[in-house]
Amino acid sequence: MTKRLCATSHPQSLRSERNLALIFGLLALLLTALIALHWFLVLEPTLRMEAESQSIALAAAHIKGIEKLFGNGFSPKQLKAELQTAFDDMLLLKGRPTGAPFIRKIDLTFDADLYDMPPGSLDVHLGEASCADCFVATIPLYDPHQHLLVAVAKIYSSPWFFEHLAKDVWGKLLWVGAIILCLIAVAWLESSRLLHRLSDSEANLRHLFEAAPFPMMLHESQQFGLYQANQAAKDYLGLTEDAQGYLSSEGWRAIQTTGLSDPDTAPREISVPTLDGTPRCALISLIPLRFSGKPSRLISLVDVSEMKRIQDELLTASLTDGLTGLRNRRYLFQRLTKEIELVNRYDHPLSIVLFDLDHFKSVNDTYGHRAGDEVLIRAATTLASCIRDVDVAGRYGGEEFLLILPHSSASDAIEVAERIRLTIKGLAWPQPKLRVTVSGGVCEYHGESLDEFVEAADSHLYAAKEAGRDRIVA
Repeated sequence: MTKRLCATSHPQSLRSERNLALIFGLLALLLTALIALHWFLVLEPTLRMEAESQSIALAAAHIKGIEKLFGNGFSPKQLKAELQTAFDDMLLLKGRPTGAPFIRKIDLTFDADLYDMPPGSLDVHLGEASCADCFVATIPLYDPHQHLLVAVAKIYSSPWFFEHLAKDVWGKLLWVGAIILCLIAVAWLESSRLLHRLSDSEANLRHLFEAAPFPMMLHESQQFGLYQANQAAKDYLGLTEDAQGYLSSEGWRAIQTTGLSDPDTAPREISVPTLDGTPRCALISLIPLRFSGKPSRLISLVDVSEMKRIQDELLTASLTDGLTGLRNRRYLFQRLTKEIELVNRYDHPLSIVLFDLDHFKSVNDTYGHRAGDEVLIRAATTLASCIRDVDVAGRYGGEEFLLILPHSSASDAIEVAERIRLTIKGLAWPQPKLRVTVSGGVCEYHGESLDEFVEAADSHLYAAKEAGRDRIVA
């Protein structure tokens, strides 16, 4: 699965890059279309309407002054001459930036019924012959005294001002559009670069995931199998791929059976079986994340079987006598403390027996320390073979041994001690003249402190020694 996922990551990156380019291309096309539509449907008609309105208003302001000529009693010829003079002045009006005429054509048509003149004799036509792109203002003229419609004037105003304004606004729109397109291009380039970096980072993470020396797995929520696992996890758990593409094994099922820990908790120890059923100990930790848009957990395992074995060996060594294999003095006091706590809680009997090998110094002096060590070892073996599983035998120090007998009264302890004494006394030794005996002091717990409890057994042992040895005193 890992190889398949890594193999598909590059095509997915190319597909994402193509989709990103398509999105930004469509965005640029949409903005360009919006700018063009806004110009042709809103700005250009609005500017044209505004320019035309201003041209009509300006033309009307100039032409209204001509109405005064109708009430001055001019003859038709004089009136036409005055009108032509006034219109010539209007045609001389020019825009400052270019010097182009503001009014390019004037047509004045009189009502022939008001004047005793042939039709069209007073009409005035000045300016350019044709002005198809001009703004046309049709203005009625009235006699100021009689308030009768005298004539109709058509003023053709130059569209230069509108064309210049429209060109200026259109140029600014093009600049704005170009800037927006540049920003879109920069955004696409940066997004593409970021996508490449993310793709590289994802590939690096995948390689690190696969190359990790300890088991790492991706587990999708609500799924039983594993979504992805590195080679170390496959080897450690014996993972195999099923028909749905998920990884599973007996080891993984055992981990799920014990329950996966909360991601917020610290790593904990779990037991992971091997293919042959041998248990292993591992530290499991979980990190919540989202993988491919799905809630998942990154699970890592660190095998601590060897470390646990070494810890157990060190713990055992710290609580075991190196020569005899029995528990040492440290363990005896720890265990005796717990047994006293249980007695105080549940009120059951507890007894101890303190043994001492008789004349042990003479054994070392006569037969050597090797023979003395053999005596200690065989005596310890005898103690261990004569007690129950719940009892504890330990080397108290030197040639002294201590028995802890839970749920045993003094009489029970004496019986056990006598059996041990007789067994040791009957042991045969390689040295023909060697005879080994033990003395013991028995004490039952009655609420005293631990030190007082042990001291009582020691005093009974001392009494056995004083009474001639090879005996048990309670």
